[in-house]
Amino acid sequence: MRNCRTYWLAIILLISVPKQLWSYDLKNAHTWDLDSLYYLAFSKIGDDMERAQYEAQKYFKASLYLNDSSNIAYAYDIKGLEAYARDLNDSAKIYGNLSIEYFRNLNDSMGLSAAIYNLSTYHEYYGEYATALRLLHIARDIDIKLGIKEDNDAFYFSRLSDIFYNQGQIELSLKLLHKAWGAYLNSTYDHSYLLPSLHLSYAWIYHDLDLYDLAEHHAKRAYSYTKPDSNILVRSGALEILSLTSLQAGDEESSLAYGYKALELSRLYGDPYYINYGQAFLMDLYIKMSRLDQASLYADSVLNNHGAYAKNPTYVADINSQLYEYFKAVKDDSKALYHLEISKEAKEKINNLDGLAAMKQFDEELAQREQMLVATKAKLQNEELNLRNTLLIATILILAGVLIFVGLLYISNKRIKSINEKLSHRNEEVEEANSKIEKQSLAIEERNLQLEKMNNSKDRLFSILTHDLRQPFNQMLGVIELMDNDQLNVEEREVLFNGLRDSVRNTSNLVSNVLVWSKAQFAGVSMNPEQLHLANTVKKALLHFSIALDKKNIRIIFDIPEHLSIIFDPDHFNSVLRNVFSNAYKFSHQDSEITIRAWVPKNGDKINLEIEDQGVGMNHHQIDQLLDPEKSSNTSFQGTLNEEGTGIGMIIVRDFLRENGATYSIESEVDKGTSFILSIPKGEDIDYKPNGPMSLGEHLND
Repeated sequence: MRNCRTYWLAIILLISVPKQLWSYDLKNAHTWDLDSLYYLAFSKIGDDMERAQYEAQKYFKASLYLNDSSNIAYAYDIKGLEAYARDLNDSAKIYGNLSIEYFRNLNDSMGLSAAIYNLSTYHEYYGEYATALRLLHIARDIDIKLGIKEDNDAFYFSRLSDIFYNQGQIELSLKLLHKAWGAYLNSTYDHSYLLPSLHLSYAWIYHDLDLYDLAEHHAKRAYSYTKPDSNILVRSGALEILSLTSLQAGDEESSLAYGYKALELSRLYGDPYYINYGQAFLMDLYIKMSRLDQASLYADSVLNNHGAYAKNPTYVADINSQLYEYFKAVKDDSKALYHLEISKEAKEKINNLDGLAAMKQFDEELAQREQMLVATKAKLQNEELNLRNTLLIATILILAGVLIFVGLLYISNKRIKSINEKLSHRNEEVEEANSKIEKQSLAIEERNLQLEKMNNSKDRLFSILTHDLRQPFNQMLGVIELMDNDQLNVEEREVLFNGLRDSVRNTSNLVSNVLVWSKAQFAGVSMNPEQLHLANTVKKALLHFSIALDKKNIRIIFDIPEHLSIIFDPDHFNSVLRNVFSNAYKFSHQDSEITIRAWVPKNGDKINLEIEDQGVGMNHHQIDQLLDPEKSSNTSFQGTLNEEGTGIGMIIVRDFLRENGATYSIESEVDKGTSFILSIPKGEDIDYKPNGPMSLGEHLND
């Protein structure tokens, strides 16, 4: 779990909350060196926050007292950084915008670039990545015009890498980090303060890519380039990576030692924001180690403090995601669902970016602006040359008389006005063309997403057909060839015929499921939700399994109140029931029971429908395979009578439940059975009086 605030700012972040400001006297302000005050204030941010706040305020007051507009602009920028370090992000944005306004009025492009870079960080804190990226590009454009692009390349690309990492675009983040590293090596400017954070960024990215040796290497390098009394957050982050790589290697003792040391550094740093992250990290370690008693100690601390930074959606998403994992581990489903929903809502507030598209668009816009700038300069030079020629002619002709000179001057001015009008008109045309191009790009991007989704669905369909249809067809062909060659006696023919019939039935069910799923994928899911009488609908679906239940002598325990109804598409619900009950029957032992029960949970807006068998059960790995949409399509298990099964059924169950606003969960234990629980939208209670019994013979308890 990587902290969402960028590590390059470790040198300007909070150490302790100041209790009071030291007093200072402005009577001697005229003797102060404002440049020295600026560097002193900047150097204290991240080392001593009480002193940093004092020095920033002193620098600001002195700049106001001396009425030095340039230093007032830089003082606002310093106050913004100092406020951001103390988690006063609203104040930081106010100071940042004030500094930008001053720099613009002063035409100080270099100061303006730095202030815009800092403002992008404040927007990133709120998950406003689109705005942060736009501000970075504006600052980048200013750097290019000033000719200082190479000096800021390392800083610029590291900032981009952090933004796209927090967006989950790991590969793009790694590419940008490579660019930052190359710029750092090639730059003549001193970027040594970036070195520890660059190594730490590499460590987190390689960890997420499961390259644990590289992650450990860069974490150790990041730690080695810091000192005990500086870059505390980088040291803490490096220890967290070492903790995770130790756990991956099976060394739980070292993993916990690194984790506790990381939390100790966060507490030394003193920011509750990072302390809570450190406690959540240890909670996650204990969950991974299945030591839930220790995890609960840190879970309580996280729960008591995690609401303090509600304005930071990335922080809210991270912490609530960890709490979801904790409550899931302790089997408190209601709280787990609550924190999962909060995490999901927070992620929805975060700007989602297509990193490659955004970078490509910026590069194209930059090239286009440069071309337009060159063309405009050339045109203005030509126009200036023409104007000079005209003035030269006018100067010569003035000897002929003042009237001729005035006439030529009038013509020249009129020509200039006409040129300006044409330039204005052309600028409007360029803006209109840019708007059309942007709309076309969005439309193309949307079409590409649709095509990519259809292509993925096609690949999954072909994978299922290749994996699951080849074996039963080969088996049927083999049986037919044996029977055709007349090499079998009557008993062998009967055994093979029964196997052939089961194979055909299984293959028919598979084809039916594939057709249902592929229609939903390529033609779109047709939704016709209705209010369905739950007990009657379930009984009708179970009638299809009468013969199968006879074969294994399985008894159905039916416990669904008659007044319950659900809101669901009938075809979708029947398909979901057939697939779920087929699994329950398939993995049940002979002479066992399958229980079907329904009840209304406390919230009252859902109905829980549970199908519980006493079969072979599943381990955690098998459950994860069924719950993972990327793995379930390639998952196949055999039933207690060697019944064949495929992953397509679970794909249909998942897709149709999602389309109908329903969810599901699986509880299972090896050799004790499996419980599949559907959470379905509840309909109105009904007064249902059955016309007659709908029975599965001796297998149904009512």
